[in-house]
Amino acid sequence: MKKIFLPILALAIALDATTTAKAQVGAAMGLGRMMPKKAADKKQADNHDNTTSYQGREFPRQRTPADRLPKRGAEQLVALETQLERCHAAMLASPTDPISTPEQRAALQTALVNLAQAKVSRNLPDYQEEASFYLAEDARRQQAGTSAPATPTN
Repeated sequence: MKKIFLPILALAIALDATTTAKAQVGAAMGLGRMMPKKAADKKQADNHDNTTSYQGREFPRQRTPADRLPKRGAEQLVALETQLERCHAAMLASPTDPISTPEQRAALQTALVNLAQAKVSRNLPDYQEEASFYLAEDARRQQAGTSAPATPTN
């Protein structure tokens, strides 16, 4: 009886081990095929930024869809993106009018600081570069407005 039972038990264990190994290899192969696709999908989903140009100068313009907002720092991110959106709209509204008031510039800078303090895992340098672009364009417009020759009145 031992002579029959031991080989059958060994075959059953070997078959089970082979089946398990095949299942693990199959799962690993499937995972290996899914990893690049998941990475590409994540990269595409996280790629909310694009480059915008204004009068031949390019700057990043990054926005986060509402369904992709992070749990931590969502309020700060929305506040900053709202300020940046206001600046962008004001810049496009008129090529000569100032983009922001001193209070709005302070609010933009405060929003940047708040986002940095919240340590949100977003690309803060792109937001900073966009804000710097608006502030520089605002300064250029204000300087052009003050250096324009006054028209004499009769």
